[in-house]
Amino acid sequence: MIFPEDYKIVGIKDDERPGDPIYFSTRYLISRNGPKLYQVTSRGEGFMREVEKLEQISSGSEIAEWPGKVDTRNRSLLIELASGLKHKGTRTVIFTGPDEHVTFVHEPDPGQILNIDILDVCPPNPPWLVYVIDRLESCGVLGDLTVRFRPRVLDLREFESESVYYPCRASGLGRSLDSDRVVHDHPRIVGCEVSREIFLSTNPGKEHEFVNICSSQSLEPDGPFIARCCRSERRGLTRKNGHLGVIVHWGDGPYQISEAIRCLVKALRE
Repeated sequence: MIFPEDYKIVGIKDDERPGDPIYFSTRYLISRNGPKLYQVTSRGEGFMREVEKLEQISSGSEIAEWPGKVDTRNRSLLIELASGLKHKGTRTVIFTGPDEHVTFVHEPDPGQILNIDILDVCPPNPPWLVYVIDRLESCGVLGDLTVRFRPRVLDLREFESESVYYPCRASGLGRSLDSDRVVHDHPRIVGCEVSREIFLSTNPGKEHEFVNICSSQSLEPDGPFIARCCRSERRGLTRKNGHLGVIVHWGDGPYQISEAIRCLVKALRE
């Protein structure tokens, strides 16, 4: 697969000839005459240089131009879109962004997209981690990473019973440790380790059932993952079932979550 890291190394013109002037950063050239795609070697100094060699990569019906404008910085999206045209014999798909800059994907390989599991709980719906990552993707913050996110969500409603107590009323599910007295003889505490400690501090020695719903503990990833935990000492890179992942704090916002994802992807790529 050839997918330029930056559209600044992609040029486009109506025709091409060795010896023509070309911008210094151009490594690939799209010629509308054909159309054709070339790898470019240039020589000289300064901003404008001389085309020394043009090596053809694809041409004619092998090249398709995607209709409409797309986010050319969303690398996983472009790979998936280009891959969908391979059955038509297309080898190269040219994309244009809202800013009119052009890039391309040649011989798209969806296997180059890194899958990351999002481990979280609901409600709220959507879960906070899923919601934030979706927003980060929508505004292009993560587009350069070539990743695909797969939500894996634990629904807390499946633990509902007559004696259940959730961590706090923010869940909106029913009785909670922060607003209700525990009156049942054998309550079911559905929460994390901190929730259990809070329960035991006010109900020492009381028999109970504990269901750990911390996403970093209760859900099993199928690959690289990101999860939340309210214990700050667990924040950072970790491993579970042999898979590398990253833990963010329960209260982390978009900036911290974005940085954690970049840290994880860097470690995975290395």
